[in-house]
Amino acid sequence: MSFTAFISYSHEADSHRARWLRDALHSFAKPWNKVRALRVFLDNAALSANPGLWSTVEQALGESEFLVLLASPQSARSPWVAKEIAWWRQGPRAANLLLVVTGGELHWDDTAQDFDWERSTCMPDALRGYFSEEPRWVDLRWLSEDHEDAPRDPHFRECVADLAAPLHGRPKDELIGEDVSQRRKLQRFRQAMLAVTTTLAVLTSAAAVYAFVQRNTARDQARLATARQLAATAVSLSGDDLDLASLLALQAYQVQDTPETLSALYQLTTRSPHLVRFVRGDATVTALALTASRQFAAVGTAKGSVTVWTSDGSRRLGKISVHGEVTSLTFSDDDRLLAVGSSSGETVVRDVQGNNTRRLPAGASGVTGLNFQASSHNLAVFEDKGALRLFGEQSDAPYAHVDTGLAGEAADLAFQDKGRRLTLVTFGGWRLYDGRLHQLQSFDGTLYPAGGFVPAASPSGNCFGFLKYGGLSLATVGQLAEGESPNPFAGSCGIVLPTLPDEEALSLAVSDNHQVAIGTSKGLTVARRVDKDPAHAVVNSLPGVRAPSLLAFSPGSGERLASASGSTVALWDLGKAGPTLHRHGARIVDGATAEYPPPLSVSGDGQVAWSQETTADSPSTLHLWSAGKDLPSNEEEIPYDDVALSPDGSTLYAVSNTGLTVWKKAPGALRKTAAVPLPENSDTMGETRVAYGQDGRAVVLTTDGAVLTFDPRTGKLSTALPRTAPRLSDDDRKKTGLTEYTMTLSEHGALAAIASDKGPVRVYDVPSGRLLRQLDVGDGTVDALALSEKNRSLYADIDGRTLTRWDTRTGALQWRSDGSGGSGLAVDSDGRWVATLSGDGTVWLWDARTGDRLADTVLPAPDFSWSGTGGTGVQSRLAFSPDGKHLWSTTEGGEVLSWDTSVDSWIAALCKRVGRGLTAAERARYLTAVSRAHTACGTYPARTTDTP
Repeated sequence: MSFTAFISYSHEADSHRARWLRDALHSFAKPWNKVRALRVFLDNAALSANPGLWSTVEQALGESEFLVLLASPQSARSPWVAKEIAWWRQGPRAANLLLVVTGGELHWDDTAQDFDWERSTCMPDALRGYFSEEPRWVDLRWLSEDHEDAPRDPHFRECVADLAAPLHGRPKDELIGEDVSQRRKLQRFRQAMLAVTTTLAVLTSAAAVYAFVQRNTARDQARLATARQLAATAVSLSGDDLDLASLLALQAYQVQDTPETLSALYQLTTRSPHLVRFVRGDATVTALALTASRQFAAVGTAKGSVTVWTSDGSRRLGKISVHGEVTSLTFSDDDRLLAVGSSSGETVVRDVQGNNTRRLPAGASGVTGLNFQASSHNLAVFEDKGALRLFGEQSDAPYAHVDTGLAGEAADLAFQDKGRRLTLVTFGGWRLYDGRLHQLQSFDGTLYPAGGFVPAASPSGNCFGFLKYGGLSLATVGQLAEGESPNPFAGSCGIVLPTLPDEEALSLAVSDNHQVAIGTSKGLTVARRVDKDPAHAVVNSLPGVRAPSLLAFSPGSGERLASASGSTVALWDLGKAGPTLHRHGARIVDGATAEYPPPLSVSGDGQVAWSQETTADSPSTLHLWSAGKDLPSNEEEIPYDDVALSPDGSTLYAVSNTGLTVWKKAPGALRKTAAVPLPENSDTMGETRVAYGQDGRAVVLTTDGAVLTFDPRTGKLSTALPRTAPRLSDDDRKKTGLTEYTMTLSEHGALAAIASDKGPVRVYDVPSGRLLRQLDVGDGTVDALALSEKNRSLYADIDGRTLTRWDTRTGALQWRSDGSGGSGLAVDSDGRWVATLSGDGTVWLWDARTGDRLADTVLPAPDFSWSGTGGTGVQSRLAFSPDGKHLWSTTEGGEVLSWDTSVDSWIAALCKRVGRGLTAAERARYLTAVSRAHTACGTYPARTTDTP
């Protein structure tokens, strides 16, 4: 039991007495080395602010061994005391009730074997008939509420002993002796401690410090272990339960910021980039529908509820209720109306824009098919006993109906020829009608296999069929009239079936645009026909969801997809790059067969500049992008080696091996204001680097290792660091006979790093021209270098396999990690992130503090490239924004992209996607005392409209 006793009393009469009694019971016969002798519940002392007062009191009663009643006329009238006594009498320890009389009269009636209720004024009615014999009770009527020294009064302690004896289960005299003994022990202990206090003062302080350190160490270790475990669990669940995995990753990071929790957070953010959001129904989802435009999504359940969401799931717009299970949902082609069919035969038409609901006359059996006529709001309704009805936009009565002679589920219900014809397909035949339901053609016979198949029809109904044993059988409604039925040789609506994993298909969806989605026990797979190569399909696995039982494409292009598992619906956008990846509509042409990774620079206010090769359609080499607008250079130039933007984006330096140009932002174009030739060199090769200095000067690092500065105010070019004597490596001699340095400048050009093929790396302080450090990076080839002057750190990519960080002040190696990439390296100037790029376009994000590789994402392949098959990575460049919150990339033949690299943005993206917090069951299963105090995300998005 949590409490030995629960004190029931009247606040009006006994607030002080109750507190004195509780404190005395805590201390009476208390062992000298314990906090209290026993634990007593007193509401004012044990209760915190709580919206459920009685439930908390009820819980305390259930956890108490005895009920101690402070009987008084006021408590006899108290409804709370009566409620507590009534609960106690029905509980498992009803006999354990002790009386303490603090006021009024108490008389026993021997004849009635109960209290004399006529003369007793302090007993609540709830105790009538409770006692079978006169109880022993403690009389505290002599103790007034304003008694100045009640706890020390001998008479009071005698009364406490009377009450404590049954609570301790010991005789009163023995308990009093124990109390005296414990007090003496405590007194002797205090005297002994006083005697040795001076001697042990230093030792005690040392022990306290040690204990404090050990306690903190234990807590830190517990937090670390808990955070790592949550992160590992999140990653392991991410394949088929991205919803829960995201919340656990957030919970892990809130417990402690570690490389493991950061990695899990970033992995879950970039995992399944097409997944927009999870939404939930109030029961198992039985029907889904999406609008053709990006407006609405509808979710129907087995409970007969239909929830309408915005297409991205960010807002719940309304709710519709029908009798029975929701069996069919469809939107009109103008996305204005939503039709709902149920197993009870009910059909409801909802104006989702005007929030008007129209309930059509119910049929004789359940609705299994719905479809709106094209370019109108006429609705076709098919029932499982064969009735087919057509309703106009305004009339509640059908304007046409027919008994089709077909029964069961509608496999397809589709209007053709601008609504002039209607095709109904069931598993046992099909019918073709005109617009007034006059039968034109029919077929009675088996169209589908006997069992074990998964049916589907496209949103328009033009394509339908089934999947069985991994074989896709599809046909168009036009092929029915020609005698064709769904089979692997019917053309499959132009859809190419991919090779599927060896598992049973659970759900199938077909789009109007040559796509197929298949749900299996392993998750969700989407295949899209390649328009330029119709015999092949692009296959995407969509991880993060459990085996989908229901799938639905959006009409038309099929860019959006909804999948359901249980009561959870995942909304997908197949054209979406990811929650933290941003496309800006800035294309980069590929104008030559040589690989050219476009250099880029990002200003403090988010402007991006890059250089590119030129074509007839895009003749400008330099481009400055800002807020969706592209500002090209006004002169044709050769592609540059490097570019550097001023913090405000008004000035751009561009550099090649032969010269430096200065560009100013002007209305409509970048205008060149200066062109400065650079010294020629004939014994080195490579790329020239440039940085925008703190004082506005251009800092140029030439291919021979010289550092030059250009002052745009004076037009003077100065040498800050003389050229480095060429050092031919064996590879240089074999290839070109020229020395090729790997070089870099820090963000403002205050530091320069230069390395030959095999090292060492020399780090210079540019303003003074002084060699700071010469770093031995080993025997490998230095593929890339990056500097941070703010953190005085050098990062080196060795052999495309190893990433190292060095302290440029001390020359110390701070960490070494494997798996760098070799094709690109960028560092956040604040020292939080490092990004590396491999030849295949994989971008790895690293924790710059620890050297831990967090997670990867992949650059999209160029739409078109002349540059061969070297890989996306060798055609791309990376750069962080000055605040480190975004990583930008440029790809020749591709586009300009950016990724969010702030933890806050990752958290916001995950919470937006999951749209909820951990449930009580999930918290109980996955969280511990260390992690339970944290809360990941909030609740569902709030509804803006709620209609019946």
